[in-house]
Amino acid sequence: MKLSMSKMDKVRAAAKFLDVKLNKRPLSVSLEVTKRCNARCDFCDYWKISDRDELTDFTDVVRRFDPLVVVFTGGEPMLRRDLVSIVKSCKDVPGFRYLTLLTHGGFLNEKKINDLVEAGTNQINISMNYPDKRQDTERGIPGLFEKLERTVPKMVKEGMSCFTFASMLMVDNMHEAEPLIQLAHSWGINIAFSGYNDMKNGNQSHFVAPEKMSEFRAVCQRIKQLKRELGNVMTSDYFFDTLPDFYEKRDLPGCQAGKIMIHVTPTGMVQPCAELEAVSHYSDFSTAEYPGPNCGKCFDACRAEPQAPLTLRRMVELVGMV
Repeated sequence: MKLSMSKMDKVRAAAKFLDVKLNKRPLSVSLEVTKRCNARCDFCDYWKISDRDELTDFTDVVRRFDPLVVVFTGGEPMLRRDLVSIVKSCKDVPGFRYLTLLTHGGFLNEKKINDLVEAGTNQINISMNYPDKRQDTERGIPGLFEKLERTVPKMVKEGMSCFTFASMLMVDNMHEAEPLIQLAHSWGINIAFSGYNDMKNGNQSHFVAPEKMSEFRAVCQRIKQLKRELGNVMTSDYFFDTLPDFYEKRDLPGCQAGKIMIHVTPTGMVQPCAELEAVSHYSDFSTAEYPGPNCGKCFDACRAEPQAPLTLRRMVELVGMV
């Protein structure tokens, strides 16, 4: 199961990738369209924010940085009633780009999904850390899993191929990784993994403790095996080989945040990533001139995947041949 991109779009994406690299622009730009959120995750305090100081037009941001990938994120981006128009306006900016949305999925229904896809959304990433109703408990949203279970497989069967699970691989859910992969496969969708960090509110309870590390490494190796068997795990082998090292050391310097990817707040301020302080307004920011934080406090997918070695296998995976 791979993302539905035409051969022409894959050629355009490859050309855009080379253009971005040669001209030292960010590969991806995350547009934090709101900080508001109705979930109650214990590793994030965004749900305490009620500020509505939010840009209504992000097209100038997209035009200025002209990335390959634009991510609509939050908070919970679907709290923005004008999200569809925001997506469409960014899609309409001349040039090729791949648009993704990160959501807990609580507001997804068939109409909203169709509207988002029609507006130009290529991929809808649904945060999913548990393969059952424990997802409701983690997010503090009753009925969340049942709603997704009712909606997503039905739309996939009807031809909608935009969905991906976005899962954090932590000590709490490491033995749920295989059931999550199997669930995604049964729904006909992909799954991508990211690491955990405590930079949002200092909660260290989800890190893998030293006594659990050999167990965790075995889980990572099993995921790599399932990746080859089922074909729906989008994450690189590099990530699974390196994440245990991060959990052991809690610091892996060398992140290229602010250079290969940037995060833009609802008010237009640029953060190197979602976890670091803002450095300037987007109109004054240049990835070519920014020295980078050389931070090592996370090993999230936004860091790991762009810096994963571009092996022959990874190239084949990225173009959707395996």
